[in-house]
Amino acid sequence: MHQPDSEKVAVTLEQIGALSKLTGKPKKSEVAYEEALRIRRKLFGEKDLSVAAVLHEMGDLMDDIGEYDEAITCFSACLETRRLKLGESDPLVAQTLYSMGFTYHNKDENDDAIACFEEALTIRKDALGAESKEVGDTLNILGFLLAKTGLMDDALKNLWEAFRLRKDNNDLIKASDTLKNIGNVHREQRRYDESIECYNMCLDIRRGELGDQDEKCADAIIAIANCRSDLDDHEGAMIEYEEALSIRIGVHGANDIRVAQILMSMGTMEFKAGDASKAKNFLEEYIRVRKENKTMPPDADYVNVLFIVGNINKMQGHDSEARTCWSEAYEIFNRIGLAKENPEIAKVMDNLLKGGDGGSKIPGRVS
Repeated sequence: MHQPDSEKVAVTLEQIGALSKLTGKPKKSEVAYEEALRIRRKLFGEKDLSVAAVLHEMGDLMDDIGEYDEAITCFSACLETRRLKLGESDPLVAQTLYSMGFTYHNKDENDDAIACFEEALTIRKDALGAESKEVGDTLNILGFLLAKTGLMDDALKNLWEAFRLRKDNNDLIKASDTLKNIGNVHREQRRYDESIECYNMCLDIRRGELGDQDEKCADAIIAIANCRSDLDDHEGAMIEYEEALSIRIGVHGANDIRVAQILMSMGTMEFKAGDASKAKNFLEEYIRVRKENKTMPPDADYVNVLFIVGNINKMQGHDSEARTCWSEAYEIFNRIGLAKENPEIAKVMDNLLKGGDGGSKIPGRVS
């Protein structure tokens, strides 16, 4: 028997939408939210705060599934109603601006994202207090985006204040995330010692809160390894990569894509260091994991690794194996549209497969 439209039905639908979103059923969530939205509009009108609340949830859902334009439409409608009903300085207005900022960031529209976060920051400082955890969260993402736009000094100012607030509010895992962001800025500035210091502080917090065998610990260790690689500290970097690899295999299993990412780093590092045999072992294991793992289609990284392994086989006198690797790399390279973006690399690959002298290595990375 069909139930008449009522607020009770709308609430139930919103609960179904939230649970479906949480359990990875976005289509069911979308249908439930849309029906709740229809009912609330019918009962209370377009500019009701309950309608705005559902629009906000719809915006978050659309962002999660990559429908960014639809997300912005939902957030904009929500924001208009919240400003109208609550005023410009209400925390719920800041909440919507904050979510909208992430969607603009996901669209690579960072100027619009920064504008949203800056407005949210002003509101949150006034409404919630300058020491609130919400201010810390906003400063963290704002610092991250300012770094992406090249404003490193402004980024660091925001990030260090975010770290202080997150630590003071006992959000220690979030504080560790901010330390990693600070380390990333220092790495971008080639201030490697300061970068490693931040990554180590991050790692100490994560070990204390989560234990030694957690993915977040592996993440921090990899950041340290990458810095050591930048410094040409081959031995130090390999020690860090090996520890991170052990954690990820223990946490996720040997065929996880995150395991493959470390194997690629280790293999390319050994190749640059001149140990072709070790490089080949790591990179062939990377290829095996990528083929076993069906969650990620072939990409530029996969093409690069195939090409390097082909080069190693050629150096070792295994011409047939080299051609097999190069052929697979070239086929994927063309199939996923990389040839148009990298014409010089396409020319080298084509020349190699035709038996010409393509050179001993690829001219730069496929991107």
